[in-house]
Amino acid sequence: MNSEKKFVIGIIVATIVLLVGAVWFLGKSDTSSSSTGKSVALSEDQQKLLEVVSDDYIKGNKEAKVTIVEYLDFECEACGAYYPVVKALMDEFGQDVRFVTRYFPLPGHKNSVPAALAVEAAAKQGKYWEMHDLLFTEQKSWGEKPAANPKIFEDYARKLGLNMEQYAKDVSSKESKARVDRDKNAGTRLGVSGTPSFFVNGSKIPNPKGLEDFKTFIKAELLKSTPAEATKEASPSSTASPTP
Repeated sequence: MNSEKKFVIGIIVATIVLLVGAVWFLGKSDTSSSSTGKSVALSEDQQKLLEVVSDDYIKGNKEAKVTIVEYLDFECEACGAYYPVVKALMDEFGQDVRFVTRYFPLPGHKNSVPAALAVEAAAKQGKYWEMHDLLFTEQKSWGEKPAANPKIFEDYARKLGLNMEQYAKDVSSKESKARVDRDKNAGTRLGVSGTPSFFVNGSKIPNPKGLEDFKTFIKAELLKSTPAEATKEASPSSTASPTP
């Protein structure tokens, strides 16, 4: 009888271990989008959520025919890993692509919401990209903490030369929270569950494996957006006479 009880207990313990392991794995996979699979087409209503609006944070050509929307969490390590990749793409394709970043703080990160609010407060003083870049370059110093610590973002605000009285008002304002929530809610409706999540011209793409892989996506979209007539005119004629 004792051996039977031990056997049953062993099964229960093994089941619990498997369940805990599964929950842990899903939690880890939720912090970054999969790098496998194909682009996912969105419904018309979802595509409307990706339309660029006046207060979106944009780099590159605002009139470009190719738009990349990134939903990010400043505390997400995967977002930190993609940061230099996206920055390199902005530098290379800035004339041809419109890059848009949006907030998507994940619940498992204690400082994700304070970080987003700090960036939004900096944006109100015209320094969105400065705070955006600073938080990613310093991510290892403030990320993955057991509790939220808004003070560290105050230090970054001072480093950027922000008006601290105005910063204190903006970082705790309903307007800033509503701005972050708006992005998060739109991302949820788009099916975002992890970060970073990238959308290129209305389709969700699998996370590229690196810089060259990302360039392939962009170049393909640029080719699709180029009129056939322009491509034909740009190519040399097969019947043209050689230059003497």
